[in-house]
Amino acid sequence: MKIRSRIAMFALLCLALAGCNDKDDIVENQREEIVRYLTSSHKPRLIAQEDVPNSIEDQPHFYERLNKSLYRYIATYYEEGRDARPQVKMGDKVSLVFMAANFEGSQPSLDDVYLTNDPNILSQLAEAGLNTQFWGSEPLVVELGHTKILDGVAESLIGCRLGDQVEAYMTLEKAYDNEVIGVVPKDASVVWIYVIADIAK
Repeated sequence: MKIRSRIAMFALLCLALAGCNDKDDIVENQREEIVRYLTSSHKPRLIAQEDVPNSIEDQPHFYERLNKSLYRYIATYYEEGRDARPQVKMGDKVSLVFMAANFEGSQPSLDDVYLTNDPNILSQLAEAGLNTQFWGSEPLVVELGHTKILDGVAESLIGCRLGDQVEAYMTLEKAYDNEVIGVVPKDASVVWIYVIADIAK
């Protein structure tokens, strides 16, 4: 009897470890897919931040790897006067006009959008036949450190400046941890594309 229970326990342990390996593989595939997109088919094509000093361009477009599962591109990074604008810090109230979409290795389409408050995108979704009456167009106000929001989005905000146009790409695990989100396939990553409309200190 003891042998059977030990065999059963061993089998359960193997299944649990196999599940972990599957999850690790999915996360690693999502990371690779994000980097491949940013460096090949993203418009403009991006280089990694650490490669900027070696670039032949004066102001190369680049992405930042904020941690192993979160990547950020600031489209307005070289905009004149940007350094003089207020910078987002922990505890600030930040107003965002945003679009959240599933990311599966290519430019997100309207079909990939699962949440937005961007009036232009809401209009396009309505024209495509989606009922958007419950999606508000007011800016999303996030108080960093207090408002419950995706960790990846909160982390991507730190260091940005007023008026920045930002793309934050994250693995599903980074976005939602272990929660099951019906609108996001388990093997898809997530992208939040947003503009910082206001910063209150």
